[in-house]
Parts: sequence; C-alpha cells; structure tokens
Amino acid sequence: MNKIEFSTRRLNLAIVFISTLLMIMVLNFPFKANRFGDMTFHEEAKNLALFLKGEVASNKVFITKAPGPILFYTPVYLLADVHATDDQLWVYGVVFTFIIGTISLILIFKVGASFFSKEVGLLSVLLFFAFPIHIYYSLGILAEMPAFFSLALALYGWSIVYYEPNKKRGCALLVFGMWFLIMNRPNAVLLLGVLFLVIVYAFFYNKEFYNKYAKKLMYTFLGVFILGIGTHQLTKKISGTQSGGNQETYFYYVAHIGRFQFREEPTDLRFWESDIRPDSKDYQNWIRSGNELDAVITNSNHSYNEVYRTFIVNDVLEHPFWFARQLVVRSFYGHINIISKVQPNQFQLGPLNGAFGFWFFLLIINSINILVLVGVTLFFIKEKNLIQYWVFWGIWIGLVIFHGLTYMEPRYIFPSKVALYLMSAAGLYRISWIKAIIDKISMYVFPKKNEA
Repeated sequence: MNKIEFSTRRLNLAIVFISTLLMIMVLNFPFKANRFGDMTFHEEAKNLALFLKGEVASNKVFITKAPGPILFYTPVYLLADVHATDDQLWVYGVVFTFIIGTISLILIFKVGASFFSKEVGLLSVLLFFAFPIHIYYSLGILAEMPAFFSLALALYGWSIVYYEPNKKRGCALLVFGMWFLIMNRPNAVLLLGVLFLVIVYAFFYNKEFYNKYAKKLMYTFLGVFILGIGTHQLTKKISGTQSGGNQETYFYYVAHIGRFQFREEPTDLRFWESDIRPDSKDYQNWIRSGNELDAVITNSNHSYNEVYRTFIVNDVLEHPFWFARQLVVRSFYGHINIISKVQPNQFQLGPLNGAFGFWFFLLIINSINILVLVGVTLFFIKEKNLIQYWVFWGIWIGLVIFHGLTYMEPRYIFPSKVALYLMSAAGLYRISWIKAIIDKISMYVFPKKNEA
C-alpha cells in the first residue's frame, strides 16, 4: 500500500463541502430520481422499523425484492417518530444516504491512492464532482446508493488485503462489501463467479498471486456465499407466503421487457414507461405479448415462470440478429444518461433553457461519460497486471453482460461507477495534459504532513 506521506485533511473537507454544494444544486434540478422508487423498499423498511418498535404485527413485515435496501434504510427509519409521514422518512433517508455517499468518495480516494497514486485518487473524486450522478441517486429511497457504498467498501477492503494481507480487517470489509452489494443488486452475484475464475487462473498461470492471496480469496468466496444463502433463507422465512412475488418471477418479468427493448427501435432511448413512450412500437408490442402470455397462463396449467421462460428462450433462438443488436445497444445505453422526465422545450436549468439547453446539457454529461470510457480503455491497454484489479473490472463487466443480455437501465450500471471511475482515472492520468492539471491541483490539496 502506498505510504501516506501527505495530509488528506484538505481533501476530506473539500469532499464534504463540495458534496454539500452539489446536493443543494441537484435538489433544484427540474428532474430528480423518484423519491420512493416503486415504493417497495420504502414501505418494507418502514414496516420493519415499525415492527421493531412494536407498532405493527409481524404479518406486515415481508421482503419482496432485494433485501439490501431494507437493511440499509430500516436503521434510519428507527430514528424517526412512529407517526412520521412518508415525506419525513424521506428526509431521514436522504440525509443518511448523502452521508454514506460522502464517505464513499473518501473511500474511493483511499482506494485510488493505494493502488495507483494520490493524484489518481484525486482525479477519481473529481470525475464524480464533474458529473455528480451519485448525488442524483441520493435523493431517492433506492438500491443504487447502498450498492454504490457496498462496492466502495469492498474495494477498500481489497486494497487492504492486497497490500497488507495479514490484516483481517481487509478480508472482513471485502466480504461484507461484496455480500451487501449482492443484497442490493442480486445480479452482482456474477462477481463471485469472477472471483472463482480468478482463483483458478492464478493457480495455473500466476503462482505468485495464488500463493499470496488464494487463501484469503477462498475465505472471501465462502464468506459471501454463506452470508448470501443465510440472508436468502431468512428473507424467505420473514416473507412466508405473504410476498406478492419472488426474485425468479421478477426476473422473468424484466427479461420479458428486455426482449422488446431496442428490438425494432434500436435508436429509441426513451425510458420504458407508458407515459414516456406511448407511441413506441416496441412498447406496444411488449404490452401485446404480455397479454397473450397471460392468456396462455389463464387457459393452461402452466405457471407464470414456465410460460414466460419458454417465450424468452424461444424468442432469443428465433431472432438471433435482434438479440445480438440488443446486446450491443444495451451495453452502450447503460453508460449514457438521457432525461426522459422533462420534454426538451420545457427544460430549464439556470442559463440552459428550451431544446437547445436540453441537448447541450445532455452533450456535457455524456461527454464526461465518454471521457470515462476513454480512460477505462487506456487503463486496459496500458495495465499489464489486471488480475490484481479483479474487483474493479469484474463487477463492471459482470453487470454489463447481465443487463446487456436481459434488460438495461443506466442505473443498473451505476454501482460499478465506483470501479469504473477509478480505472478511468488511472488511464486518463497517463495523458500528459491531464496529468499536468492534476499534479498542479495536488500541490494545493495535499500539503506535506508537517505543512498541514
């Protein structure tokens, strides 16, 4: 681990101060994340908090989707009065999420400074300040920020394991971070597959890495696996038969949407909602297909899962070109941001107004997104020892592949931006003019300890 011979006090204060300013700014945007998402996480966390306070019966407590957000928001809701309104609980949740997001940025810097340099760590944080998408997601009771924090914690744990393998704290943080990431984004379980492949690869092709880290990584795999299974069983016991659905059913529902996303309209990037794309051919065909499949369920003895699974598999096999094109378009779509909640002619953000302001704003934020991808590309081209960064690229590639094959929204890729921005910063710092700018800023941000 790179020895810290500089003070981070100024940087930490700057992160808190700038994050606060950005929160105030984003609060005044004409578009915001849904305050409660689809209400599921909020309602279930609220009911669990009320149950723990003895205010509601146990039959009001169940977990229908990922358990992570429930575990994340319930402790915060416990601090609120039992008669708190949804709006008041939202404030509790947002304040807590903002604090966690700020801590995440500090962890991101520490990871960057450990694996690369303090300048790369600084650049990683600056990328988040340039496009504060994490602040945007902090304004909702969603799974995004808990997952974001989880990955930051896992990466920080891995940095300790990698440079100080004798410290048990690193392995504990890595296990907890990966487990909680999966609890918030169940499809992140693919990271366990990456971990298994890394261990196998190291055994055959990188004995030095294997001899030094294999035991820790095996403990990590088993720890995350056991915690995951235990949480799953606990969730089933809590929910019983009261849950309105399960993860498998929800997966087929989403995958069915995916069979029509970018199917015949590969350039229609609008969000998948009826009030946003009522004239969409793909959306209308999805509605029609759903009605047909529901009729099959009604008129047969087959379950929802069986009918939808059969359709999805057959559709992929019958339309390989559409499937391949959807994979490419979705993989790109996950890395850009489109505003669907405001019409271009109604857009108003400071001096940016109307259609011109709308498209200019999108150009700015997506230029940053493209710059990040350029940095990641440089990182992969220049970095020769990728195995030590398995958590970085593993979670990103895993989420891109999973959602590229099924259904994509940019928020699904969002948690991986922790790793993505770190890799990008490491790549961008190799560009001479960017390096010169960051080095100049670093002189003021990182005074030597005796000068701080």
